[in-house]
Amino acid sequence: MNELVRSLLTAGIGGAAAALVAWAVCALLRRARAPGWLLCALWLAVGLRFAVPGGILPVTIPQPESESLQHLAVVAETVRDTAPEQAAAQAVQALDLAGLELTTAEETAFTVNWVLWAGVVWAAGALFCLGRATLAGLRLRRRVALACKTEDGCYTCAEVHAPFTLGFLHPRIYLPADLQGEARRAILLHERTHIRRGDCLTKPLYYLVVCLHWWNPLAWLAFAQFEHAMECACDEAALGGCTAAQRGLYCESLLRYATRRVPGGALAFGAPGAGQRILHALRYRAPGKVMLGLCVAVATLAAAVLLARPTLAQEAPADTTDTAQTSLPAASVPAGTEDTPEEAPHTEEAQSLSVSGDAVSNDRFDPVGGFILPLEEYKYYSRKMSYYHKGDDLAAEAGTPVLAAANGVVTFAQFHYSYGNCILIDHGIDADGRHWYTLYAHLRDMAVAENQVVTQGQQIGTVGSTGNATGNALHFELRCDDTLLAPTMYLPYTQTVPVLAAEEGLLLPDMLEDSTIHNAIAKRAIDSPAPDHLAYPLPETTSVTVKYVAYDHAGLDLRADEGTDVLAAADGMVLYVGQDRVNGWTVILGHGSDSAGRPLTTMYSHLQEKPEVLMGQLVTAGQVIAQSGNTGNSTGPHLHFGVYLDGSAVDPQSWLN
Repeated sequence: MNELVRSLLTAGIGGAAAALVAWAVCALLRRARAPGWLLCALWLAVGLRFAVPGGILPVTIPQPESESLQHLAVVAETVRDTAPEQAAAQAVQALDLAGLELTTAEETAFTVNWVLWAGVVWAAGALFCLGRATLAGLRLRRRVALACKTEDGCYTCAEVHAPFTLGFLHPRIYLPADLQGEARRAILLHERTHIRRGDCLTKPLYYLVVCLHWWNPLAWLAFAQFEHAMECACDEAALGGCTAAQRGLYCESLLRYATRRVPGGALAFGAPGAGQRILHALRYRAPGKVMLGLCVAVATLAAAVLLARPTLAQEAPADTTDTAQTSLPAASVPAGTEDTPEEAPHTEEAQSLSVSGDAVSNDRFDPVGGFILPLEEYKYYSRKMSYYHKGDDLAAEAGTPVLAAANGVVTFAQFHYSYGNCILIDHGIDADGRHWYTLYAHLRDMAVAENQVVTQGQQIGTVGSTGNATGNALHFELRCDDTLLAPTMYLPYTQTVPVLAAEEGLLLPDMLEDSTIHNAIAKRAIDSPAPDHLAYPLPETTSVTVKYVAYDHAGLDLRADEGTDVLAAADGMVLYVGQDRVNGWTVILGHGSDSAGRPLTTMYSHLQEKPEVLMGQLVTAGQVIAQSGNTGNSTGPHLHFGVYLDGSAVDPQSWLN
C-alpha cells in the first residue's frame, strides 16, 4: 500500500504541474486560432502524465558543473524515477535511501496507519467515481436497447432525445427521430468524426485515469479541457466548408440539444459547455499554413516537455590506475542507481574481488570477527537499526578519519541526494557463498575511487554532514547479499558486552545463564515496544510434550515433524544464530522492550540445520526463520520454544495467543 500511495502522489504532482503548463500553452494557442485537434492532443499528453509517473520520453541531461545545481539535478531525477515497472522492485530500497528515520514506535504506527487509511479513502473514492459512470452507461444501454437502425446508419427510438454516440470498440450513433435536413447532416458528421478519431475509447480511458486521481482538482480540470477541445475539434470538422446560414443552423442545434440531458457513458452532442462551443463555431476560422505550423511546433514542444523523463548523463569512469589516497569531487549518481547505490555498475574485478598483483583477495571473507570499527574515536552511536533506519550513526567531529571496516574493493564512491558523499565497499564472499558489503555515508570528502582495492583500517574519507544529515556523523550500514544487517551485531561497540563474533558454543550458554549479558545483547535489537502477546511459532497448533518448569525446563517442547517451518513469534531482530551440544541449532530473536524497559526475546532450539537468517536481520511476525529438527540433546523431532523477559525465562504459554 505504501508503494501505491507513493506512486499515486508522484503521478498526481507531475500531472498537476503538467495541467498548469498545458492550460497556459492552450490559452496562447487559442489566441493563435489553433485547431481543436491540436489542443486535444496536448491535453491527452497531460492525461498520459497523470497515468505514467515520471514521464515516458527519455531525455539525457548533461552533468551540471555547479555543486548546488548538481544536487538539485540528482534530487529531481530521484523524484522523477518512480515508473510503475520499477516501483515494485525499488519501493523498499527507495524508502531506505531516502533517510526516513522514525525514532519511536508511536511514530512508526502512526505512519503505517496514515498510509493504510489514505489507501482506503483513495480506493473508496476511485471505486465510487468509476462505479457511478459504469451504472450510468448500463442504464443508458438498457434504455436504447430497442432502438431501430435508420437509412443513414444511425439508430433511433423514443428514448433518444439528443444526439450521442455509445460504445467503445463498436460505437453506434443515436439521433432523435425529429432531427432532419442540414442539421442532421452536420451533427451526423460531428459524431462520425468522434468515431473516426477514436474518441469513443480515448475519453473513457482518460476518465479512468481521472478516477485514480479523483482527489486532485487539476485532474478534473484536465479532463474537462480535454473533453471541450475534443468537441470543438469535431465541430470544426462538421463546419468545414459550410455557409454562414448552415453554420447558424448548426449552432441552433447545439443550443437546442444543450438543454436535453443525456445520461453519462456516451459522447453527447449537446454536452456541457455548449455556450463556448457556439461562440467558437461562429468565430472560428482556420489558421494559415505558417500559423498552423507554428502552433504545431509549440504544441509538440510543450507535449515533449510534459512527457519528458529526464536522466543525468553518466560521467566517464574515474581513472583507477593510481590507487593513492586522493580527494575526489562529489559526483552525481548515474542514471538507474540514484535510489540504490549498492547496485552501482561493477566491473569484473569488483565483482570477483580476485585481482592480481598486490591486491587483496577476499574470495573467502570471514564476517565473524572480520570487521573493525570504521572510527577510532566517536562520541556515541545512536539510531539503532529499525524498519526505517537501516544502520548505525556514529557521532564524531567533522574531519575525523573514516576507515575501511575490512579488506575489499570500492564499488561506489559518489554523491547521493540523501546519503551525501557515499562509499560502498564489496568485501567478497564468505564460506557459505554470501556476499558482504559495507556502506559509509554523509562523508565530508572521499579519499578513494571506484574499483580501488582497500585494506582494513585504510582511510577512505572523513566524517561530515553531507546529504540528509542532522549533524556531523558517519552513517554505517552492513549488507549481506540483499539483506541489511545491524552493524552492532558484528562490530565491537562496547567492551562490557561479549561480541557476537565469539566462538560458537560459548555465547549461547552465557546468554542463557547470565541475565546481564542477555539484556545487554537484547537491547541492541529494534528500538520499539515489545508486543503484549506472541504468535504461535509453528504453522499449526500442536501438543506440548514438555511444559515450562522454572529452574528445570525454561520453555515449551512443541511436537513438530522434522522439517516443519518455524515462524517468528513477533516482529524483531535476529540476535543469535548458532549451535551447542545441548540446544542444537538455535535462533534467538529480540522484540524490543516493554514500558518498564525490560527487553523481550524468544528462543527456537533443536532446529534441523543451520538457519538461513543472519544475526542482525530484521524479521516480521509469521516469517519462516528455520525448520524444526532433532539436533543437540534431543530425544526426537520437536521445537523447543522459550520466552525471556529482562533476561529471565518466563512461561511461554502466558504469552501465546
